[in-house]
Amino acid sequence: MMRNLLKRHYFMKEQGSILALVVMTLALLSILGLALATVSFANVNLTTVDRDYQSTYYIAEAGANQTYVEIEDMVNSAYESTASQAEFFNELNEKITVLSGQELTNFSSSFGEQPTAEISIQSISEGNPRQYQIVSKGEIGKRERSVTKGFQVNWKSGSGVQFPSNAVAVLKDSVSLNGGATVSGDVYLDSLKQDTVSMSGGTKFKDGKIYVPSKEAANHALNAPNHLKDSVQIVASQYQVPWSDYQQLINAFPLIPSYAFLPNQTIGGQYNRFEVIKNGDLNINSWQADGYNLDLKQHVSFNNINVTSNNSLNIDTNNKTSDIVVNNLNISQGKISLVGSGTVNLYIKNDFSLGGGTKINMDGETSQLNIYLAGTNKSLKLSGNQKINGSLFAQDSNLTLTGGGGFQGYILTGGDQVTFDGGSFSEIFLLAPNAEISASGGANIYGTLIGKKLIGSGGTNVIFQALNIEDFPFGSDNSKQKIITQEPSIELD
Repeated sequence: MMRNLLKRHYFMKEQGSILALVVMTLALLSILGLALATVSFANVNLTTVDRDYQSTYYIAEAGANQTYVEIEDMVNSAYESTASQAEFFNELNEKITVLSGQELTNFSSSFGEQPTAEISIQSISEGNPRQYQIVSKGEIGKRERSVTKGFQVNWKSGSGVQFPSNAVAVLKDSVSLNGGATVSGDVYLDSLKQDTVSMSGGTKFKDGKIYVPSKEAANHALNAPNHLKDSVQIVASQYQVPWSDYQQLINAFPLIPSYAFLPNQTIGGQYNRFEVIKNGDLNINSWQADGYNLDLKQHVSFNNINVTSNNSLNIDTNNKTSDIVVNNLNISQGKISLVGSGTVNLYIKNDFSLGGGTKINMDGETSQLNIYLAGTNKSLKLSGNQKINGSLFAQDSNLTLTGGGGFQGYILTGGDQVTFDGGSFSEIFLLAPNAEISASGGANIYGTLIGKKLIGSGGTNVIFQALNIEDFPFGSDNSKQKIITQEPSIELD
C-alpha cells in the first residue's frame, strides 16, 4: 500500500510540473506574439511614412523633368524663330518667366491625396552660354521634398559662326582708311577707345553705319577732317561680338590624320617610263605625268606633292569625301583639278609653296576643297595670278594675297597679319580674330572680314557681299551640338 501511495504522489507531482511548464510556455508565446504584433505595426507605420516620403521625392523629380522637357521645346522654338543671340535669349527668358511659378497637378492620386509640384526657374548667369536652375517642390499631404535641376543654354548660329547681317567688317580694335579707300556696308567695332575710326585722303564709308558698344564711344570714336565727318554715321549697338566663339574655332584646328603611302607607280610606254609615285612622293614634274589622274579610292598620305612646268594633276574624288595628307605641297607652276562631285580635305603639315599662274579647283565648287595648313610661324603668299577656289584653315599663319592672286571661299587663320595687295577677291569670308587686316594696291574684296583691325589704302574697295554661312566647313560640328544640355536632379536640403 505504501508503494501505491508513493506512485500516486510521484504522478501528481509530475502532472503539476507539466502544468507549470505549459503555463510558462503560453505566457512566453503571448509575450512573443505581442512583441511581434508591435513590431509589425511599427513596420507598417514606417513603410507608410517611407512610401509617402519617397513618393514625394518622385513627384518633385517628375516636376523638374517635366519642366525641363517644356523648356527644351521652348529653346528649340526660340532658336527657329530668331536670328541673333540677343533675340534668342530675350524670347526664351520671356517664355521661362511665364513657366516659372506654375503648380503641376497632372499626377495620379496617392492613397486619396493629390500630389503637386511647385516650380520656380532662376537664371544664374548671363552671357552665352547661360546657366539656369529649375527648383521643383513636391508635396503629398503634409509631406514635401524639393529637388533642383540645372541646365545650360548655348546659342550658336546654324554654321557655328555668327555675325551681324550686312556686316562688311567686324573688328576688335579699329578701322583706318586713307588714300581713297572705300568700305561699303556696316562696320562693327568692339572698342571703347578714342579715335577708333580714322579717315583721310578722300576715303569714305558708304551704304552702312559704324556700330560701337556705347553712346560715349560713338561720341569720341571718329578721327577725321571736318569735310569727311558728315559722311560717317557712328551709332551705339547692343550687339555683343562673340570673340570667344571665334577663338574656339581657331583653337579647334583638327589633329592631322595618318594614312599609308600609295605604292610606287610607273607610267608611260617602253621608252618613256616615268615614276609618278616613288617613295611616298607624287611627281607631276614631267611631261609624261601631265594630266595624271589620282584615283582617290581611300584616304592617302604623301611625303611631297610636286607640280611644275604647267603640268596638271587631276584628283578623282569618286563622288565621296577623302583625305590627302602631305608633308609639303609644292606647285611652282601648274594646275590641280577635282573630278567628280566629292570633297577633298587636304592636310599640309609643313610647306605650301605656290608659283606664278597656279590654279587649284578653279572649275569645281568652293565646298569641294578644304585645305588645312598646320604649323606655326609660317607665311602663305598667293601672287602672280594664282587662284584657289576652296577654303583654307591656317593654324597660325600670316597670309598675303597679292599681284593678281585670287581666293574664293572661307579663310580661317590664327596668325596676326593678313594682307590684300591688288587683285580681286570675290565671295571671301575671312575669320582672323587676332590679325591686322591690310588692304592696299587697288584690291577689291567682296564678302566679310573679321579681325583685330582693318587698314585700307591705295584705292582699295571692301564691299559687303552676302554669303551662305550655312556652308561654312570648319568647326561645323559645333552647330550639331545640342543647344540645351541638362544636369541630373539633386535634392535640396
